[in-house]
Amino acid sequence: MILQIRIRPITRLLLLCGLTSGLFTVRLAGQDVIQPVSPRLDNVTVDPVTGFAILRWLPSPSADVGSYVVYTYSGGTASAIDTIRSPYIYEYTHTASAARYRNVTYVVAAIDSSQNISPLSNSLGTVWISAENDICASRITVTWTPYVNQYHPATGYTLHISEGGGSSLPEVTLPFTDNDYIFTGYDPDTEYCFYITATDGGSQLSSSNSACVTTGSEVPPSWISIGSISVAGGGLTVTADYDPSTLMQNYGLQLHNPGTGSWDRKATSAGSSGEVSFLLAPADTAVPRLYRVAALNSCDVDAAVSSPARNIVLESSLDGTLVNLVWNRPVPGGSGTFSVWRDTGNGPREVESSLTDTVWSEDYTMFATEVSAGMVVYRVTAGNTGSPPGTQLHISSAAEVVVSENVFMPNAFTPWSNDENAFFRPEFTFLPGEYDFRIVSRTGVLLFRTGDPGEGWDGRHDGKPLPPGVYLWSLKLVTPSGSTVVRSGTVTILP
Repeated sequence: MILQIRIRPITRLLLLCGLTSGLFTVRLAGQDVIQPVSPRLDNVTVDPVTGFAILRWLPSPSADVGSYVVYTYSGGTASAIDTIRSPYIYEYTHTASAARYRNVTYVVAAIDSSQNISPLSNSLGTVWISAENDICASRITVTWTPYVNQYHPATGYTLHISEGGGSSLPEVTLPFTDNDYIFTGYDPDTEYCFYITATDGGSQLSSSNSACVTTGSEVPPSWISIGSISVAGGGLTVTADYDPSTLMQNYGLQLHNPGTGSWDRKATSAGSSGEVSFLLAPADTAVPRLYRVAALNSCDVDAAVSSPARNIVLESSLDGTLVNLVWNRPVPGGSGTFSVWRDTGNGPREVESSLTDTVWSEDYTMFATEVSAGMVVYRVTAGNTGSPPGTQLHISSAAEVVVSENVFMPNAFTPWSNDENAFFRPEFTFLPGEYDFRIVSRTGVLLFRTGDPGEGWDGRHDGKPLPPGVYLWSLKLVTPSGSTVVRSGTVTILP
């Protein structure tokens, strides 16, 4: 006897829908109800170019399996996406996968000829990678979800990097325990793309989606150079030159902290056409301190820094009438030439140039009569080797030498001789202000008078030589420091 079962059209439709969705099954009387053994999901990967998810599984060992159902799996719920109506196809490409946007987990199930559905297979998730550009730190942070496969575990990752739309950079091998990578040293205004592959040491197991970012357009200057450090008025001015092709126009002046080894920002300034300057007042100018200039990006972070330079500290000492000067070089270990400038009260004047050493001396008596102030002020200037003409110079701190306001009067002279003793006049270690010098006879007759410190008496009166003998003199003057000196005495005309 043959049993015939009629299946209504609506029942046939429900059966097909159930097989497709995996949500229910309509069974025919007399069919077996034994579920087939589950297949094993072996590999889930992503095509980095298309974003398609590609699944591969090991077939169910049950003999009457006729098809497979592919599901996405989240929170314990499986949602059928397609049915593979062949017992010999063990691979599926999910073209509508969200794996390009996030991690997606899949499972599969087998269906036998009696429309029994197996339990769900093991679950496998795609590796999802993301990349974030940190323009403030000039780096890209790449992160990814771990690849978890209990049947075929990975032992490491390979990170693939491309730039500019196709040019591949060297692959980066990473341990399996890593889930992030910091990419630095990138070019500005360039697209970088990343994807990662889980490997078992010899073969690729699963690839991720591709994540791309475009770096910022801030190009740091290729060079920055301190041109000068000038000391004046208890502060200092620092000038620097930089690569004018850069778009970065904000710069910071940094001071080295020898205690911590750090560089502390002391001032900021806007540059223009490849030049920037800073005024730091007050500043410690009594000791040499290291300074450098940094280009600041839009995040106020150092993007490039100059080589350091330091302020010149000039020191002076007196050894009798010898003035000794000593100073430091502005560029550590550098070379260059120095000039010495002296101000005796009428403004600075260059008295020595093209010095290569950092010590120099001169005799005070050689310029004492030029002094019209209470002290002599020295400064040293320096130029960097190779600097073009007109470049600003390093200017040292001031070294002050207190003037010795001494007046010397000879007690005799020999007029009409050919030696330096032919005139009678005071000798000074300074240039007097108000000045009155007189010679009178013993009877009180005014023989000579001058207001010129450089003019001496030649032993004449009304153009006639006076006889040898003793004569009286008086002197009144004002020193550069403001003191009034009044003196008198005698001088002898020698035969």
